[in-house]
Amino acid sequence: MTKAARTWHLLVMGLGMTALFVGVSAAGARADDDHHWQQERRQRERREHEWREHQAWCAHHPYACGARPAYAYAPPPVVYAPPPVVVYAPPPPPPVVVYTPPAVYGAPGLNIVVPIHIR
Repeated sequence: MTKAARTWHLLVMGLGMTALFVGVSAAGARADDDHHWQQERRQRERREHEWREHQAWCAHHPYACGARPAYAYAPPPVVYAPPPVVVYAPPPPPPVVVYTPPAVYGAPGLNIVVPIHIR
């Protein structure tokens, strides 16, 4: 076997092993996907079946399912007294506050003295 053929053989073997390893790890990670889908489908079918049973039962027992009778009574007449008239007084004026201006000092600063001796 020549050196090129051996290199090609090792390359193909390495890619095959890599594909096998990735496939095995991906299969383990996706193991429960179908189970959850089937479980959700069964739960949805169960809820739909219960709803169809409920609708069928309500067709034979309309008053027990909350159906209202076809007749209704008018509410009794009620006369409300008007609310009392409220007159609002204007609020008192705010108290007069005199502020004294703060004392003015020089602007804050930082004085740095750097002695430079040039000879």
